[in-house]
Amino acid sequence: MKISVIIPTLNSERTIKLAVSSSLKVADEVIVVDSFSTDRTVEIAEKEGARVLQVRGSRLIARIEGAKVARGDYVVNLDSDMYFSENFKGFEEKVIALGEITVGRGIVHKLMSVDREITHKKWAENLSVCNGGIIPRMYDRQLLLKAYEMIPLNLKDRLNAFEDSVIYYNVMKLYKEGKVQFIPNAVYHIEDDSLWQFMRKWYKYGKNAKLLRGTEYERFIYERKSRPGLTLGEKMKLLPITLIKGIPFALGYYL
Repeated sequence: MKISVIIPTLNSERTIKLAVSSSLKVADEVIVVDSFSTDRTVEIAEKEGARVLQVRGSRLIARIEGAKVARGDYVVNLDSDMYFSENFKGFEEKVIALGEITVGRGIVHKLMSVDREITHKKWAENLSVCNGGIIPRMYDRQLLLKAYEMIPLNLKDRLNAFEDSVIYYNVMKLYKEGKVQFIPNAVYHIEDDSLWQFMRKWYKYGKNAKLLRGTEYERFIYERKSRPGLTLGEKMKLLPITLIKGIPFALGYYL
């Protein structure tokens, strides 16, 4: 079984070295799909051994173009601020969710650590396609390519938020009775934005999510407001990060 890792980038020089180098330890190829970065992202990625494509368009387009040229039996949709752990192993299904370990510093790191710890503890409930808090990142390549064909062109060209949810939704329409595997602590996720940077990012997500209005994917916006399967106490622990994400997202989405 061969694995291809696809990493969309835009000015990701700070984290791309670790993302590529860790990927090459576990995968047969790494494809960096760059949106014409103005920093050293491409130089670093190529030096580390990645194949680099430069494509204009959305994060979703980057995912799609990477999958088209990939040679692996499986595709991992990694982000440029993520890298693999030694737990990335033991693949049994065609759709695989990778548990995340939060690393970094600052208040955002602390809040996201609590979020992922609680959510991943309740991983079975949180693999729900429409309202779960865990989105698979590893797919059988042929299944993934068929799912990409189902996404409307206007979303392919412009979607930079919820693209992973749209991918998962369409995959599961094809993989109706298939099992989703969960691998705990499979990847590290760097979270060291300042609080202001983090809230600005979620504001942009809200603005971009307007593209889902009037589509079958609009339900993600309304059904994913809280993690399923949690106790009241766990929901209270997640209230700060829910507000820090939710308020700027709502401002971007509704204004």
